[in-house]
Amino acid sequence: MILKSKFGDIYYEINGPDHGPAIVFTHGVGLNSKYYDSQVSFLKDKYRVLTWDMLGHGNSELLEENLNIEDMVNVIVEIMRDNNIEKAVMAGHSLGSWVSQLAAIYYPDKVSAVVSIGGMPINKPMGTLELVGYKITMIISKIIPFKYLVDFIAKNKAVTPEAQKFAEEACIKMGKKQLFLTIGGMLDAGKIEVTKNFYQPLLITHGSHEMPKYVAKVCKEWHSEVKGSHYAEIPKAGHNANQDNPEDFNQALISFLMDFAESI
Repeated sequence: MILKSKFGDIYYEINGPDHGPAIVFTHGVGLNSKYYDSQVSFLKDKYRVLTWDMLGHGNSELLEENLNIEDMVNVIVEIMRDNNIEKAVMAGHSLGSWVSQLAAIYYPDKVSAVVSIGGMPINKPMGTLELVGYKITMIISKIIPFKYLVDFIAKNKAVTPEAQKFAEEACIKMGKKQLFLTIGGMLDAGKIEVTKNFYQPLLITHGSHEMPKYVAKVCKEWHSEVKGSHYAEIPKAGHNANQDNPEDFNQALISFLMDFAESI
């Protein structure tokens, strides 16, 4: 299905019963809605599962400037409104985690819980060294051939051949310009000043072979700081943990969802 938003055409899919509890999955940089196929298959008998492509990704409209994740939050709310979804769990991978967290902050009445996959807390923007590191990486990445860049990204974000292949094909499909406009949007998002946190139930997950490694460290600290949060390190998985090891991720997810079944 296509949402004709003021930001551009957005592709999305909804699977599952019309009146089931809803969960919205938002992918990370360079990926697309198919990234969550294993979760859709696992949940669709009971849950109403919404997956979508951010601008510049998959089958959504191309970007002309850096991706704005605050715009993407408004896109989610518009899709929900068009499909009579009053409230949903927001699940997001990496940059998609920031989108999910902002949705919980900006639209608290529409978000029942938050699931973060390899993401960091939005109210703690990237430090100066991290931002400089990403900017240096951007400069180097623009010099090397796109094929080598995509291969590097795929092998550093996933550990299984299947997940690496998906990451590579997704990046190739979007192309170099769209990838860099998305990474630029990620750098912009890292500077967003968020003065408050969300209060909804939270599940924090990351891969046991998380890259970059500091993401796992931040996730553990985040869990210790948020009272009542759930935490799961997904074994045999990299940054793209739910695709590297869908079985263990899905079990962590359903355990979390069942704990808050009445509220979602």
